[in-house]
Amino acid sequence: MKELLQERYFYYFEQISRIPRESGNEKAVSDWIFQWAKKLGLRAVQDAALNLVIYKQASCGYEACSPVLLQAHMDMVCEKTPDSAHDFANDPIRLCTDGEWLMSACDTTLGADNGIGMACAMAILEDKTLCHPPLEVIFTVEEETTFKGANALDPALVLAKRMINLDHAQEEELIAGSCGGTGAEFKLPLVWETVKKEDCSVWQIKLEGLLGGHSGEDIHRGRGNAIKLLMRVLQKAVLQEALVISICGGTNRLAIPREASALLACKNGYDIQKAVSTMLNELKKELGAAGASMNLQLVRQSCKEENIQVLNKESFEKVIQAVLLFPDGIFCMSSEFIGQVTSSDNLGILEVFPHTGGLKIVSEIRGLYPSMVEDTADKIRTLAAVCGAEAVFFDGYGSWEYRPVSPLREWALLKYRELYKKEMKVSVIHAGLEGAMFSQKIPGMDIISVGPDCQFFHSPKERVRIASVRRFYEFLTQLLTIK
Repeated sequence: MKELLQERYFYYFEQISRIPRESGNEKAVSDWIFQWAKKLGLRAVQDAALNLVIYKQASCGYEACSPVLLQAHMDMVCEKTPDSAHDFANDPIRLCTDGEWLMSACDTTLGADNGIGMACAMAILEDKTLCHPPLEVIFTVEEETTFKGANALDPALVLAKRMINLDHAQEEELIAGSCGGTGAEFKLPLVWETVKKEDCSVWQIKLEGLLGGHSGEDIHRGRGNAIKLLMRVLQKAVLQEALVISICGGTNRLAIPREASALLACKNGYDIQKAVSTMLNELKKELGAAGASMNLQLVRQSCKEENIQVLNKESFEKVIQAVLLFPDGIFCMSSEFIGQVTSSDNLGILEVFPHTGGLKIVSEIRGLYPSMVEDTADKIRTLAAVCGAEAVFFDGYGSWEYRPVSPLREWALLKYRELYKKEMKVSVIHAGLEGAMFSQKIPGMDIISVGPDCQFFHSPKERVRIASVRRFYEFLTQLLTIK
């Protein structure tokens, strides 16, 4: 580590790793960088949201060039192993290396997302030997949670029309667009009735063992949605011989559901185990490798109540219809970027409980263009109208639309080719990035997103490849020779 910290970008990464910076707790790191910039003699602005805007004058010969903006976010996702005693509110993150990768020595997230981008920008601000146009460096807050910083930033502070976002995690790939999206909540009132305990047995059926994943970036990987799959089981194997007491599945609209379960009142004499076993084999065949660990668990439940509340048959049929017809998965793929999703919805949460009186579905709609997001929202509105349900939408965010013509992108591809004698891949990402907010606040902003190789973001396994950071910094300094 001592040798590694001789390199200024690693040095600055270690410095900011000493400062707790979970989303919503960025004041200390914002204050520290603000004072650091002023000590360097740089003009710096700290706004009410704690965003930082730092300005550096052009190097000799670049004074007449248009400014370039470098942008990263200060906050990090704070996750740790069950055995870790780390206190994210007070403890520094200690770094370690195995020679190839830089990692946390605390069994926590590393914070390379997006600390390594910040550190590279700080090294550039410090270095007086580099050639570059006027520079503007913006560090935002709460990117990982609410996009508060990017949304709150005053566009009057930005003169640049060329922006390099430093928040990507694949060295050989350039991102040229990201999706927008919105949360959707669907509520359907249901009717309940009572059955006697002696007429039935109570069973819990649980579908588990799916891989799950990010609702945008993993939506194309065929991992299966536990809610949708369980509903098929209930429709095919349960509908005629059992009544539903409750159903639940998923924990977050931003995650593909790995598990879902239902509590059932089965008619006496019905062999539910045989019916479920048949469905499990069919679903595992469909999912292939993604369903290798999938299981349908059946556990008989004790019941103290003499009378059991269950969905009446008509309401259960409404639930089946609503869930099976609810938009989920991929709707559109890119014709320009092969293999890239441009429109999707993730049915992330489902709840049916007697005490709530109805069905609730929560999903996350994503689309590369606002029209795509609205199209999926219209599908949900239409389904709600047909079913007699209510649909509301919340926490919307805009897309960063791909620009067919981008001088900054062409310059980046040229410099990468010159440096490494190979082509850089151009893609769009099916997730939200801060470039969307900047493109909307500052019309005409030419944006790219780049970064070094990082793995396992948002987990204690997070790591960044050391050699990739070195190459990325070299590439970034060459990008800044643009005129």
